[in-house]
Amino acid sequence: MRPPQILLFLLAVLLVLALVGALIPSEGLNVAGLTIRFPSAQEVLFAEKQQKVDISDILAMPTDENEAAELALLTTVDDLINGVDTAGMDTLPANFEDVRFDPSRIPPLEERIVLHYPTTGKSALHPFFEALTKAAQGKRPMRIMHYGDSQLEGDRITNYVRNKLQSQFGGQGPGLVSVADIVPNFSVERILSPNWQRFSIMGRRDSSLTHDRFGALGSFSRFTPILPDSLAPDTVVHTATITLKPHKRSYARARDWTVCRLYFGWHRAPVVIEVARNGELVNTETIQPGARMRMREWRFAGPSEEVTITLRGTDSPDVFGVSLEGASGVAMDNIAARGGAGYEFRKMDQQLLQSMYDDLGVKLLILQYGGNVLPNIKSVEEAWQYGRFFGGQIARFKKMIPGLSVIVIGPSDMSIKDGEQYVTRPFLEDVRDAMKQHSLEQGAAFWDMYTAMGGRGSMVSWVEADPPLAATDYTHFSPAGSKKIGELFYTALINDYAEWLSSAPSAAKARPASPEKKDQASKAEKAPLPTKAP
Repeated sequence: MRPPQILLFLLAVLLVLALVGALIPSEGLNVAGLTIRFPSAQEVLFAEKQQKVDISDILAMPTDENEAAELALLTTVDDLINGVDTAGMDTLPANFEDVRFDPSRIPPLEERIVLHYPTTGKSALHPFFEALTKAAQGKRPMRIMHYGDSQLEGDRITNYVRNKLQSQFGGQGPGLVSVADIVPNFSVERILSPNWQRFSIMGRRDSSLTHDRFGALGSFSRFTPILPDSLAPDTVVHTATITLKPHKRSYARARDWTVCRLYFGWHRAPVVIEVARNGELVNTETIQPGARMRMREWRFAGPSEEVTITLRGTDSPDVFGVSLEGASGVAMDNIAARGGAGYEFRKMDQQLLQSMYDDLGVKLLILQYGGNVLPNIKSVEEAWQYGRFFGGQIARFKKMIPGLSVIVIGPSDMSIKDGEQYVTRPFLEDVRDAMKQHSLEQGAAFWDMYTAMGGRGSMVSWVEADPPLAATDYTHFSPAGSKKIGELFYTALINDYAEWLSSAPSAAKARPASPEKKDQASKAEKAPLPTKAP
């Protein structure tokens, strides 16, 4: 073809494309579930550069992360108290036995990261603040459970907040963890025998499952198949092991757990449980069958390089989790459910759930949800319907756990591609507003993660930050971003605690805990439970 002909051909093609683009709606044409969209001439010829949200002030926002040296010092103090060799440690306070929480050293609170409270005021968290103040002197840890969706997987966000609280108020360990999980945990390494099988409230239900006893983690593990009640277990003795090691990259306090607790039950044949610490057998016990939840606890003289729990029997119990903690102070659990929206709690056996909460001594629930409902929300009315459901779930928890404090964390900014630009998901602010209103109506505090990170369109800036604070799915935070969110949330929480501490007449100054020097194996057992919820 000659040059004039080529030019005419290209002009004809452009004309046809322009006509097709004019006929197709700007929002696109849905064909068999796929959206076909043509850019307009304006978008092609005069493409606008996407305006980005400036998050520099958020990144520069003062948090108590600058107190890293002080927190390292507190760890050194605990080492000294526990008799660790401190040769070469020349930076110890003269009054190391009286290290206290100092509210004057925390940064000022920015308006965008504040906790929001019901009309009754900040008393919604006062029971938790009271328990936090006394945590270091308690006979067992004061417990916080952080539930959420995949933003929390691997102990992200939670690990930072846990470390800060344990550094200020005592406590060790990563808290309650499942035996088998779909992702590794950044705070504890789990080495499993290959015969463990995981059953979860999330996803497609296993056809062999005949009950809803998932426990506080929303999942349980077994090493033998689930059999109908009409079939007796076989005579083959099965052996399963789980080895727990402190993760080398975790915070120091998460590595220093001295108490191991196992939650299990509902086995139809005797089970032998052996516990070995650092390769040496420390306890063996035969557990008779029973249709109820049980708990066993082992206490060690100090942190362990590894602990191996071995179970042998012809029928596996349902193992609901292992808690790795200290003798007192703060225990904080990270409980992530990929795809979770908070609906799953109502589908669990409520008596088992309440029994585990009672035994764990839960004082604060943090519920971080909202993101997974957004793809299914098609109207403002549906967003508010979800908010009403969420408020009902808070009411359920408060009835189940008297004196419970609750903090709801709303969704982060999440972006989808609209043409050549990334924009905030539709109805995100409506879901956030609905969750906030109904949470406050039920007496919970609310933390607006969306506003804290910069509001509409801010996820793009988090993705493009250096280093990146979010993944290129424009939904999930990177490890650095998770830590930043943890910093912002902790700053809001600890500021309100400091305000309460300075004004509450009965509040005593809090101090870090000194872990007990005991080497004992103790055990406790829950009262029998009905096999079904009423």
